[in-house]
Amino acid sequence: MPAAENTPITRVHFAHLWLDGSWRRNAQVSIDAQGMVSGVIESAEPATAGAAVVPGLTVPGMSNAHCHAFQRALGALTQRRCDRGDQAANKDSFWTWRETMYSLAARVDQESLKAITARCYLELLRGGYTSTAEFLYLHRLDAARQGELNADAAVADAAALTGMQLTLLPTLYQYSDFGGAPPRAGQQPFVRSTAQFLEDWSTLRNRYPASGPISLGVAFHSLRAVDLPAIDAVLAALQGDERCRCLHIHVAEQVAEVKACIRQHGLAPVALLAKRKLLDARWALVHATHADNREMEKISASGATLVLCPTTEADLGDGIVDCADFLNAGGALAIGSDSNISRSAATELRLLEWTQRLVRGQRNVLATSAEPAVADRLYAAALRGGRRAMGAAPAGASAKLRADFVTYEPPAGDWQSHVANNFLSALVFDGAAVQARQVMVGGRWVIRDGRHPQEATIEACYAEALQRLLAPGV
Repeated sequence: MPAAENTPITRVHFAHLWLDGSWRRNAQVSIDAQGMVSGVIESAEPATAGAAVVPGLTVPGMSNAHCHAFQRALGALTQRRCDRGDQAANKDSFWTWRETMYSLAARVDQESLKAITARCYLELLRGGYTSTAEFLYLHRLDAARQGELNADAAVADAAALTGMQLTLLPTLYQYSDFGGAPPRAGQQPFVRSTAQFLEDWSTLRNRYPASGPISLGVAFHSLRAVDLPAIDAVLAALQGDERCRCLHIHVAEQVAEVKACIRQHGLAPVALLAKRKLLDARWALVHATHADNREMEKISASGATLVLCPTTEADLGDGIVDCADFLNAGGALAIGSDSNISRSAATELRLLEWTQRLVRGQRNVLATSAEPAVADRLYAAALRGGRRAMGAAPAGASAKLRADFVTYEPPAGDWQSHVANNFLSALVFDGAAVQARQVMVGGRWVIRDGRHPQEATIEACYAEALQRLLAPGV
């Protein structure tokens, strides 16, 4: 059974559709042969003959601007205290979590990566995401096949199986810290030279043609893992290459990282990127947890996208980004699932607002007089920012949107008991781990009536992969 229906939908009737910031009742959406929205009208009739009828609450699918799908298998492994000898005060931290992640990554092969990624993407689709930027620093899996670039194939196969729209971000990773510190043992599977990275990029460029479903970008793991000359070399080599849709980097995630960057370069990470004139609308800066106000202003002014992953940033103890002023200044903001400790877009938006309340001791921090509903403002901002982070053209009108829609049905947030102005508030703030009942990607159903056609296969392969990866003594 195919991952998505072979016959594209040409017309669909949504009972309640949120589009361009407002609710439309009995919305008739026309979809062209490329899977793009070609028209939207509101009809007085319950449905037009020939249109697929979708009850419930429908919103555009969210872009997941930062994902490490293989880390979906980590969650339960990292929730016990882990004392590690001379670690500072024996406290668990991002750095101890990282060791567990390295251990898992060393055991992942192509088959298990596909299985974990497919399960992760299925959950993300149910959680309201219809496109994902995969920040992939695995590249060659299996000792017996060390020379084969195959991690991307596992991820691409998982995206095809589930129907997830994929932006693949091959990642350059070279050092363990600033100053060219040699990679540690756990980092060796991620490491490649700049020349090897560019050779791999050429392979991926040929493997995934522009006419296909997979978009390409480039990721630099972080300023501690990639030095500035290597970034400059990659940018120079790819200058003018339209296949490179976007540039992503982890930045200022941890205090120790910021301090080390200042020792090495005399500037904090975001300030350093700005001084080097690297920040523009192509860039997505992930986390920026410890960027100061001046750095946040530089991100906003440059047109770069700030990608926040609130559940992962909470789980890892990264910290909280105070982003109200950034949003008010017109900064581009997107959300990501990152380590996939949560796979729900609504949960990321809810935690984003809640952390701002904890920092400021106020409520409805990310609302404004012009946009008083926090959920509506954040959903709209994350939609715009997510598209920008993936290098998609700005959607100034409905006709330029890909036909990606997710539909929620009762009791998700008890939205049906509220007036339309509170529908999204109910979904984001009153619904516990809401799951989409219908999911459309590019004008094709990938989840219908709560079921995915490949669900049984995905679940069985995931369970088998975990059994192998987590077996005692492995």
